[in-house]
Amino acid sequence: MKPGLAILAAVALAAPRLAAAQSAPGTQSPPGEQTPGAEPPVAGPSRQPRDIVVETEGSRSTENVVVLGAVAVAGLALGGVGLYYNLDARDASNKVTTTTPVGEPWTKADQAEFDRAHSSSTKAEVFYGIGGAAVIATAVAYMLTAPPVETTVIHPRVTAAIAPTPGGAFVAGTWRF
Repeated sequence: MKPGLAILAAVALAAPRLAAAQSAPGTQSPPGEQTPGAEPPVAGPSRQPRDIVVETEGSRSTENVVVLGAVAVAGLALGGVGLYYNLDARDASNKVTTTTPVGEPWTKADQAEFDRAHSSSTKAEVFYGIGGAAVIATAVAYMLTAPPVETTVIHPRVTAAIAPTPGGAFVAGTWRF
């Protein structure tokens, strides 16, 4: 709790007692004088301050971060392998279609390029699928393994005092956690 807030809380706790003491008949002293033997009003045990509730996000364990990072990197690497096979399939497909004029006989070399394009295309699909599944699994695991929010309750004990002075008031307060 910031010191300024503690003082404001002390003023808020003691203000009703000060107002009651000043409005009671025969208890008000002329300006500049204090009643002899009178103590300033104090917020005692009858008015307990409100509890302070602090919520903080939990932290992930190092093991959790390492496992999630490793699965994500593996998924991205598998996606990169899929990209390699995708580009290889496109290259083989372009060689067959651009080098073979219409009406020419289909050669064994053309068939080999066609088979390579088909094989690389299938491998690209498999690696894209596995890599994408790993990245999605990482995102889901990240959400499911989120650490719980930690709640801390602080029970402050505040002692506050307000004393009227000539031209204003004196405010004092102490607190303990």
